[in-house]
Amino acid sequence: MATLAALSGRLRSELGDMGRSFEETFVGDGATKRYQLTNAPVKGSSLVIKVGATNVSSTTSVEEHTGMLILAVAPTTGAIITVSGTMYKYFTDTEIETYVNTAFQEHARSTTDSNGSRATMLSLPAIDEYPLVLLASTMALYTLATDAAFDIDIISPDGVSIPRSERFRQLSEIVTARKEQYRELCNMLGLGMYKIEIFNLRRISRMTNKLVPMYRPQEIDDASLPQRVRLPIPAYGDITPDGEVINKDLSMYSGDDFAIKLKFSLDLANYTPKSEIRLFNTGGRAQVGPVIVGTFVITKLQSVPNGTYDIVQLSLPGSVTADLPRTAYYDIQLTDNATGKVRTYMTGKVFTEKQVTL
Repeated sequence: MATLAALSGRLRSELGDMGRSFEETFVGDGATKRYQLTNAPVKGSSLVIKVGATNVSSTTSVEEHTGMLILAVAPTTGAIITVSGTMYKYFTDTEIETYVNTAFQEHARSTTDSNGSRATMLSLPAIDEYPLVLLASTMALYTLATDAAFDIDIISPDGVSIPRSERFRQLSEIVTARKEQYRELCNMLGLGMYKIEIFNLRRISRMTNKLVPMYRPQEIDDASLPQRVRLPIPAYGDITPDGEVINKDLSMYSGDDFAIKLKFSLDLANYTPKSEIRLFNTGGRAQVGPVIVGTFVITKLQSVPNGTYDIVQLSLPGSVTADLPRTAYYDIQLTDNATGKVRTYMTGKVFTEKQVTL
């Protein structure tokens, strides 16, 4: 299971930018509030800043990238200011996390988990972690190369030459090598932006101008209900903005009792929740087979004893999950008891793994 902290640590290891401890001291003059550390960038949350024996870390502003400290009150003349913490060679934690998040969005754009749901950082397969870190490292190295591009070669009258452009050339070569390494891994493992994908051509009926549905292949002796494949439909330039409904997929095992707790940011005491599982999320004549394949048993709970009801527990008995198809759809609606208004707060797919032991 990948986490942002773990991927950030691997990226720092690839860049050779591991944290190192340091300690510096200054002497107050009664007027100066700003003190420049000789080490930068630094990890602001790790700094312990003391004026004499008093810890002033919570009231001190830190510019992580430049290593500038800004005290709330100027120390008295002769006061010893001690600063200790963690420093880095190139990047702050915020920059590293930005590279990792950006690389994840690009690398895992079409990555799915074992159920077919879009992968999150927590559900990202372990084999994708190193290529993702490689992609993030190219972004970080591009930043260093851009910084080096502003340097110029220095040649002194006495014949001393400092070719500052050499650093830019070396960084450019490293970026090229890392990009090729990422491309090779993706091609060989079938991952990320360079994986080989197989597409199915969709046929549009000339009579109705509607897409002909596609179904998941099944074994010849599989008599279960065919599972329709939900493929993205081209938008033809008509892009619908994202709504406020949260998308969350659920996974359960056929024949097992299922329960999940979902926390809301509002008091549910005056709301009536309802949640159904349907074979398809379309209506009208497009429905095939049973319309409703399950209805969740909903219980309102308190996250804090004697507090507000802000947790909804969805549960299904094993007798219901045993008959669920491999893929279905659900949503959660809340009805305001005072106004009667209905609003959908969450939607997604329900994946059911078929049981073995009966």
